[in-house]
Amino acid sequence: MNTDVPTDVQAFIVEGPATEKEVSGLEEKLGFHLPKSLKEVLLNFSRKVEYRWFFPESFEIEGDLSEIFLGDRHWSLDWIYEFNDSKNGWIEECFPNKEDSYDAVWHNKLVFHEVGNGDYLAIDISSPEAESVVYLSHDDGDGHGVELAKNFKDFVFESSLIGCIGVEDWQHMPFIDNENMNVSGSCANAIKLRDALGIKA
Repeated sequence: MNTDVPTDVQAFIVEGPATEKEVSGLEEKLGFHLPKSLKEVLLNFSRKVEYRWFFPESFEIEGDLSEIFLGDRHWSLDWIYEFNDSKNGWIEECFPNKEDSYDAVWHNKLVFHEVGNGDYLAIDISSPEAESVVYLSHDDGDGHGVELAKNFKDFVFESSLIGCIGVEDWQHMPFIDNENMNVSGSCANAIKLRDALGIKA
């Protein structure tokens, strides 16, 4: 990595995998099975990841990436129920109408990441085959309902290639590949970001 970019890493936690018993306990509490890809990551990689960094104020990347300033990725077996309880509160108060196209995006989703501004990253659970990662915006953001990855595992892999760029929709959008319409760690802007940071993928 380019040593001229002294990135401030404020959190870096990767715990061991969850146990089958822990996952089953969460599923029982939620009342449904976790998506296959999420369960695979929890059981075979880590039950909790927390990673957060910031660029120094003096560092800038020109063009589409000029407003990128942080990276953030966090999930935990212990947070999923709480995150979804909060999401359900938004549905009850603001987005109850499944017949409304905007409200409908909030339904049948399992949240795994709180953005911190009322938005969420979630997994589609409308059917056993549906595992896409989608963005939930509470205030008409451009990314509302945008599919970021085909499944949780793909999202973890592709977003790691762009440093887990901050989770607001406007930070994700420059990395949507026009060909497959998901976040891509090999798109032109991803390559531009790594070049600016002196990272070889």
